[in-house]
Amino acid sequence: MSSLRSLAGAGSVLLVVVGPLLAGCTPTPAAMPVSTPGPSVEARGGTGIMPGYEDEEVLQFTPLIIGTVDHEVVPVEGSDGLDYVAYELTVLNDSPRAATLTRIETITGDERGEVIETRDQAAVAANTMIAGDASTILGGSSVIPPGRTAIIVLRDAYPPSDGVPPRLVHRLSATFAPATPEDGLLAPVYPDEVAQLGGAVVVASDRSPLVIGPPLAGPNWIAGNGLETRRLNMHSNVVIPVGGRLNAAEEYGIDFMRIDPSIPATYDGDPTQNESYLAFGEPLLAVADATVVSVVSDQPDITPRQLPQLEALSQATGNAVVLDLGDGVYALYAHMQQGSATVEVGDEVKRGDVIGNLGNSGNTSEAHLHFQLQRGPLLTADNVPWVIDRFIASGMTSPDGEQLIEPAVPGERTDEIPIGGSISDFPELDG
Repeated sequence: MSSLRSLAGAGSVLLVVVGPLLAGCTPTPAAMPVSTPGPSVEARGGTGIMPGYEDEEVLQFTPLIIGTVDHEVVPVEGSDGLDYVAYELTVLNDSPRAATLTRIETITGDERGEVIETRDQAAVAANTMIAGDASTILGGSSVIPPGRTAIIVLRDAYPPSDGVPPRLVHRLSATFAPATPEDGLLAPVYPDEVAQLGGAVVVASDRSPLVIGPPLAGPNWIAGNGLETRRLNMHSNVVIPVGGRLNAAEEYGIDFMRIDPSIPATYDGDPTQNESYLAFGEPLLAVADATVVSVVSDQPDITPRQLPQLEALSQATGNAVVLDLGDGVYALYAHMQQGSATVEVGDEVKRGDVIGNLGNSGNTSEAHLHFQLQRGPLLTADNVPWVIDRFIASGMTSPDGEQLIEPAVPGERTDEIPIGGSISDFPELDG
């Protein structure tokens, strides 16, 4: 049987990250576009300096060019009772010398605000990848080579009593490698270390996540690759170049797998057979009244534990259904069972209707449902934060992935999203 450690890496690698469109399929670009804070962050009057950035008192280089991956940041309550915000920083090392990120401080408001969280070098590395470098897709390096861009994925969690600050900024500390003659004439005048402000984030505290029904029925659904504060996973690392920008394409996506807590494992029998997996063939449910806008149902279910060689980005989701929920929100159901779709484009569905069955098609390692909400039918769209109106928190994987433990807040949950590694029981399918 599979161990819980192996479960932690199971699920989709729906789009593997940072530059390569699909890992192992296409060459990685040497550099990627960098987004800067959007129009919601207004310049301070008279200085021309954006909030969260300092007007230097002496003429000197500040070689870390710090920005954000632009999207609306909306707090969402997790099934552990904490309020989460999801966002990403971009850091271009505009220096001829390699930069090592040693610390990130999260500050409320502006540069005069309170430091509310400090991440040391190890924590920074665990959440950092280098654009265009597939070897960093699960973090592990805090070094930014000259002229390259780091993407730092941040998932902050706040106790409800504290509240989520309406504005955040970040102080990044870094050291630089010694200058060499090959680095050029200006290399020695670059600083040996810096502590720079940047990455201003405005939190839309007046906005709420979309409340939906569960996409599955019954007990023991484990949330793989969900909201995770400690390290990158195979959803948080999906920051891809689409539409001429960087897009965090799977911020709130979850890989739902079914687990038998008594084993514990997600399969029972031959692990090379799809039918051995407890999730395979389970019905998929419309999470709201909606219109069907896309159906793919002719892709084969692949052998578990063997990632396919994809020829096009569109094949990553395998068999999939996309529902238009209205108000510019779409629900994506990916990796469905071949031939199982029970809907066609143009159909109107009601919440709880069966739209097909869970499978193992596309870029996937075992039977599971990749589910997310987004602002369009394609992965070029921004993710939309969501919560499920009612479910039971019944379990959790331990931080080391070795065993099942009690959830932080057990029992019935309302208007929350299952956090990464949590186990949820959804209402049974009627009839």
